[in-house]
Amino acid sequence: MKEKKNMGIGVLDSGLGGLTVVRELGLLLPGEKLFYYGDNGNCPYGNRTKEDILNLTIIMLDFLKEQGIKVAAIACNTISTLIEELRARYDFPIISIIEAATAYTASLEVSDIGVFATEFTVKQGHYERLIKELSEGKSVFSISSRDLAMLVDEGRFDNSLLIAEVKALVAGLRQKAPQIRHVVLGCTHYPIVQDLFQQEAPEFTFINPALAQAEAVKAMLSKEDLLSNGEEAHLDIFTSGEKQQYEPALKKLKIERPMTFHTRNKKG
Repeated sequence: MKEKKNMGIGVLDSGLGGLTVVRELGLLLPGEKLFYYGDNGNCPYGNRTKEDILNLTIIMLDFLKEQGIKVAAIACNTISTLIEELRARYDFPIISIIEAATAYTASLEVSDIGVFATEFTVKQGHYERLIKELSEGKSVFSISSRDLAMLVDEGRFDNSLLIAEVKALVAGLRQKAPQIRHVVLGCTHYPIVQDLFQQEAPEFTFINPALAQAEAVKAMLSKEDLLSNGEEAHLDIFTSGEKQQYEPALKKLKIERPMTFHTRNKKG
């Protein structure tokens, strides 16, 4: 068995949104091997049943385990709502993007927080519950989108439907809680088009959970003395979708480390 330090970091998402986490991990941990699994063939997850989401996620985690990983980063907010059921199945640490994001958000000295997320994530209520557990005085106002993750996953960031969905989320939050100035982009697809959100709502400070999760991964590896001693390492991207879906997002996020694409069969 290879030395644990030299094993990879697994990152998984319902589509290409988790590339936001890959980007931050690459900047924080340039010597680590990264294995990314994006289930584009079954995206979006936010409109699926809990059973579907669990089954699709287990397929991804089982596959990443076979590659040899020392930690898994659940880059999908929808999947992260089911984190405890997943942790019980595996012998490696699994880091939830929601836990990382809520810890950071709870530390902010603001009383009202907005959250944009998928329908499933909003229905599960994890952002509201965890933020309030960590900071009792905060109020959380969530607005869901059924289609934005899917539209981002298509890789056409100037799509009029995508822009309209961004506008609708902002308008919904302004109507629901006009006092809001800090908003969590509670789906990893959303920070890919953070520039569109910023154009629509320049008065908002948008919080990207990908950075918080990357910092949580680094802190865990450092604590367990599992940081790699290697130089800049490779990125393997496994997807049930198509390579061309990834190219616009990789370019937009400026992910340039050496990488290899692997296409896997659609499972769901």
